[in-house]
Amino acid sequence: MSVAARLLSPLRLAAKGAAFVFGGLNSFLSQWGNWGQGSWYQTDPRLGGTQYNYREAVGDGRGSAILMAVVSWLCRTFPEAALQVGAEDPGGDVVAIPKHPMVRLVERPNPYYSGILLWMATLADWVLTGNAYWIKVRNGVGAPIQLYWVPARLIEPRWPADGTVYVSHYEYRPFGQPIALRPEDVVHFRYGIDPMNVRKGMSLVATLLREIFTDDEAANYTASILKNLGVVGVMVSPDSQDVDVTRDSADRIKAEFRQKFSGDNRGDVMVAAQAIKVATVAFNPKDMSLKDLRRIPEERVTAIFGIPAVVVGMGAGLDRSTFSNFAEARIAAYESNVFPTQRLFAAELQTQLLPDFADPEAQEVGWDYSEVRALQDDKNSLYTRLSQAVLAGWLQPNEARVQAGMDEQPAGDCFYVPNVVTPVPADHVTEPVPPPVAVPPPALQPVPGPDRATGAATSAA
Repeated sequence: MSVAARLLSPLRLAAKGAAFVFGGLNSFLSQWGNWGQGSWYQTDPRLGGTQYNYREAVGDGRGSAILMAVVSWLCRTFPEAALQVGAEDPGGDVVAIPKHPMVRLVERPNPYYSGILLWMATLADWVLTGNAYWIKVRNGVGAPIQLYWVPARLIEPRWPADGTVYVSHYEYRPFGQPIALRPEDVVHFRYGIDPMNVRKGMSLVATLLREIFTDDEAANYTASILKNLGVVGVMVSPDSQDVDVTRDSADRIKAEFRQKFSGDNRGDVMVAAQAIKVATVAFNPKDMSLKDLRRIPEERVTAIFGIPAVVVGMGAGLDRSTFSNFAEARIAAYESNVFPTQRLFAAELQTQLLPDFADPEAQEVGWDYSEVRALQDDKNSLYTRLSQAVLAGWLQPNEARVQAGMDEQPAGDCFYVPNVVTPVPADHVTEPVPPPVAVPPPALQPVPGPDRATGAATSAA
């Protein structure tokens, strides 16, 4: 064996060992994932304690007003922050790179729709199914030049049964016929990892099937009541039990009643050929109020997605809302939903799209929140805070002007020190003088009193 062969043999053995370990791990993951090509709710849509198929009744959730209120709010709010790619400067701060090619591609993904529509379609799929997909279209040299959103129901990750590859390809079925896409040509956004299929994300909608079904049934019930009894009717009946009303006679009275008292004939006079009595059917709309019943689905759906009910206009939140706490609720929605969602999407873009344009170790995908209205300080509170800081002497006027979005002034690089405070340079500060030691007062001496026997003053002992 040559020297070179002897040197390469350990490396080959190490490579084989790594391949064996990785292959075994993939094999385990493949067998685990083979329990269901979709997510668990697709293979067993029933929830605990019931055999009813709520998934079949609810569908993908797009027919639920509660769920679509959450989806619509997120789709409208998410694009307010601008996508950016930055690099670290010599001082250690990440500075955005202007007109980065990846950002420009996401902003104008293809000739047919904008980046905002790309995000809206992506977010809707991601919320409802736990998965969202983009397909990259490359030019002749392999660089991505277009991005297209693909409905999650039309694409699935695939892998070999032996587990040698985690994801070998994505199976895309736009017209029923499968098209194999390379993993590097697909951007796959997932909500976590589905334990029943580790190549896909989980859907939070699966935990809300009963709540969505309950609200749908309540809406159907209300609509049915309004459709059938929305217009208060009357009942015409014989005035005596001795009168026998035939079907033909009843239809004739009904037709005559409608003719006399509908349209322009409202309030007309009717003379019946036989004794009848007319009774108005009592119906109270309050009897069909399902307000409290519909609050529970609203509360649970908004809680699962981390968006306060008042933010999306749900009655469960509007009952206790004011203008002041609505602003706080919007900020809470950003902190509990938008920020985590954008961090997740930024991490996937960092892994799956940025490498097509730059070194992901040298650049970082993030978001610019400077133009998000809900996160901006109120001008009145901002000016009040800055004025107090300047008058207190720890903020220069020019520093305050910059924070307020104004230009600096030539005389603004100074401090306003209050009159009651004497500024002392730090190097002139002496050791503090210890406080004087308190001298205890002298002990009180007893004063002799008169002798009880003689009345004369006695001397002190």
